[in-house]
Amino acid sequence: MGSDIGTSSTKTAIYDLDGHALASATVEYPISYPKPLWAEGDPEDWWRAVRTTIREVLRSSRVDSTDIQGVSISGLAPECVPVDKEGKPLRPAILWMDRRSSSECDWIVEKIGLEAVHRISGNTVDSYFGGPKWLWFKRNEPELYEKTWKILQAHSYPVLKMTGEAVTDYSYGGLCSPNFDLRRREWSEEICEEMGISIDKLPAIHPSHQVIGEVTSSAAAETGLARGTQVVTGGGDFACSTLGAGVINPGEACQMVGTAGNLLIPTGENLKLDTRLVNTVHVTGAYLTFGSLLAGGILRWFRDEIGVPSDLIDSSKSPYAVLDGQADRIPPGSGGLVVLPYFMGARTANWDPYARGVFFGVTPYHTRSHLYRALLEGIAYAFRHVMEIAEEVGGPVREIVSVNGGGKSKVWRQIFADVLGVPILYLAQSGGAPMGDAILAAVGTKNLKDFSAIKGWLEVTETNEPNKEATQKYLQYYSIYRDLYEHLKGDYRRLKEIT
Repeated sequence: MGSDIGTSSTKTAIYDLDGHALASATVEYPISYPKPLWAEGDPEDWWRAVRTTIREVLRSSRVDSTDIQGVSISGLAPECVPVDKEGKPLRPAILWMDRRSSSECDWIVEKIGLEAVHRISGNTVDSYFGGPKWLWFKRNEPELYEKTWKILQAHSYPVLKMTGEAVTDYSYGGLCSPNFDLRRREWSEEICEEMGISIDKLPAIHPSHQVIGEVTSSAAAETGLARGTQVVTGGGDFACSTLGAGVINPGEACQMVGTAGNLLIPTGENLKLDTRLVNTVHVTGAYLTFGSLLAGGILRWFRDEIGVPSDLIDSSKSPYAVLDGQADRIPPGSGGLVVLPYFMGARTANWDPYARGVFFGVTPYHTRSHLYRALLEGIAYAFRHVMEIAEEVGGPVREIVSVNGGGKSKVWRQIFADVLGVPILYLAQSGGAPMGDAILAAVGTKNLKDFSAIKGWLEVTETNEPNKEATQKYLQYYSIYRDLYEHLKGDYRRLKEIT
């Protein structure tokens, strides 16, 4: 059984050892934005969604709970989820996209220094990472920090509720920069001491497939699982999605397009670093580099705030399918529009918390459909920037496997293929992160020999080949995309000072 806690929904699935999905279930929940650039979630929503979806998949699959050999839980990353000694959350979780800790980043650069951060964590300093979020919590809510027993990650909370164990894995650790030593694969005493973050308040850190506990009697009553069912550590949703896409070797890449958009590229056993990207450990144990930005979250904003024209609403189709149909009629380049998709600041590769979203080139000629396609293209430009950097340090990317909700969009897959200039392989039956979780559980409980078993679970159902003419046109727009940020980065800071 694999359960993935996404930013806005949780999905749980049961697989047999041949990779057949026997049942799946999804539950949605809200994201809270209490202030500009703040983003929070309720850990109790995650646990409620996990136990609800577990009960549903057991019911619909008619699988006896005693036949579940192992469970793995993955989740959004990184977070600040403080809990007390009873395991009760002390505040809403500070989510990965939250940008409140910019001042803490400045403190880390001044007091610890970029050289030490790069050397130990392999990453840069940015409010995206876990460490600055923890430091903000300690500095701004000291009374709650003193009451904190453990600072957990999104997957850690349901694992705690299920087993009583406070744990996380190396893939999460890498995103908790600068407090994780990437080479030694342990919490950094040096950095934690400098920041005043007690290592005792951090969860134990283990390999992703290690069995760390069993389902307790109380958790069995809540979930319907059998008491004593083995639970493995699990990992970050980004890494579990990469495994679930069958991407485990250098030269392969996984395009994960959910609320967040990630382009993930395994680099093998050699730790090749470029701090413009995020560097961490794959759930397979190899190293993994990737770029990340808000992606589907921007499309959700467009759907909710701008919406679908009333004359195009079709009850048989999702709003996204309707918008895709309209965007497909717009030629590449969206009639001269370029979007900077920095709606929650820029992470990779510009690392600018002050950046904002931009529609550039708008005229009265442009329609809602032009704007929507321009969003799809702007996110693809950001992916190209990431791929170019990754290829500098890790060699060429031959192909990209697309998973998660955004991968269902044929229009968007073709845009990605044309902008990136490489084939996009779509796996209609890939289970994404829950499938990766299932592999972790199967390997951890010794029901499968190794991670390569995932290759036999997958089948490419459609390939989007790049159109050379479209690629050449997109390269011209991409050049404008890259220049726009350079022109605006000073104005972003001025805007921040005003607001």
